[in-house]
Amino acid sequence: MVECNTVFVYGTLKQHQLRGKMWPHSPLTIRPAVVQASLYDLGPYPAIGPGEEWGLGEAWMLHDQHLQKTLDVLDQIEGYQALGENNEYARILVEVVMEDGSVGHAYTYQFARIDRLNQFRRIEPTRSFCGRLSAAWPDPTSRVPQSISEE
Repeated sequence: MVECNTVFVYGTLKQHQLRGKMWPHSPLTIRPAVVQASLYDLGPYPAIGPGEEWGLGEAWMLHDQHLQKTLDVLDQIEGYQALGENNEYARILVEVVMEDGSVGHAYTYQFARIDRLNQFRRIEPTRSFCGRLSAAWPDPTSRVPQSISEE
């Protein structure tokens, strides 16, 4: 079992986005990072799904004692329940590549209904990160909510 105290986020949970202030604890660090996945624009927020591309986001490293409370809060935000059948997102463990090229592990939230992702616009990889062409949200055509009511 992999020990992990990092969460990778790529949408509204990033530090300067709508939900960036909803984290229950401050991170030890926030670092740019990528995961291997396809990134989709669902309207007011993005989702990742399996893919050969790279998705750009942030790796939030947490103090070990804050991890469980943080995951509980993020699970609620992302519509995830460990035994739930109607989850919007699934919490998974992924490999992340940091800006210095180091590789680690992080929890992230992947769209749970992968078979429905083709209904949404795939965000094209246009940004270079550690020699990897990566997709990032928001892109020029994304609708970025300024309040929860806009979602």
